[in-house]
Amino acid sequence: MVNVRPNVLIVDDDLQVLETMSLYLEDMAAVFTATGGRQAVEAVQLQHMDVILLDVNMPVMDGFKTLERFHKLKECINVPVVLVTGNKDRYTVMNSVCMGVDGYLVKPVNKETLRRKVMEVYEKKAKKEQQKTILAIDDDMAYLKLINSYLHDDYNVIMINSAKLALDYLLKHTPNLILLDYQMPLYNGANVMNMIQRDPERAQIPVIILSGVINTEVLKKCIPCKPAACLAKPVSKEDLQKNIEQVLYPQGEGLL
Repeated sequence: MVNVRPNVLIVDDDLQVLETMSLYLEDMAAVFTATGGRQAVEAVQLQHMDVILLDVNMPVMDGFKTLERFHKLKECINVPVVLVTGNKDRYTVMNSVCMGVDGYLVKPVNKETLRRKVMEVYEKKAKKEQQKTILAIDDDMAYLKLINSYLHDDYNVIMINSAKLALDYLLKHTPNLILLDYQMPLYNGANVMNMIQRDPERAQIPVIILSGVINTEVLKKCIPCKPAACLAKPVSKEDLQKNIEQVLYPQGEGLL
């Protein structure tokens, strides 16, 4: 059980909703509020957040546009986001799933339901941080979500959808393994591996390349960087898990 009070950011353009949800959480969390997407982006850059409660229907920047901005911020890496909305339509639910949110609550939100969801995602995050960490880098967020579904039971999966943001993350963090998409804009997989290996503290992190095409040209560029494996997309759950275990547990001891 996590005893530390989490920092919770509530984002909603309705001041009454902000006040009500703040009152629901004030005795169990340090609560911060934002009345729109732009203010929320500023808030996460000024203060570390443990959980974000994000309204979908907001003017100027709705919840999905705000979530896209969060995905581009190093401060939001691995911060769970729970969408809070009055919408129950299929599009909203499916879009939430595709964008990798950590929960979905329908307004009006019951006090106990809200408190339970906040602690659930916060404690889940804390538990994950005790597992081996896999950094998955791919510009396709839907594919990252698929990879996460394969691995989240056994590993702490950090999903980052840009090479630049991943390199920023690696300045302060050392994952146990990197899953790296080869075909990304600006930098391909070989470029990213070269940049990682220039840092002595990160050079020994094993990298598994995932590519839609595994041909002589791709291998010629990757092999000098000595990746742990090169796997063709779409990779099956079983093949991915097997290759990861071979890298992380070379003596065959298996998952801890």
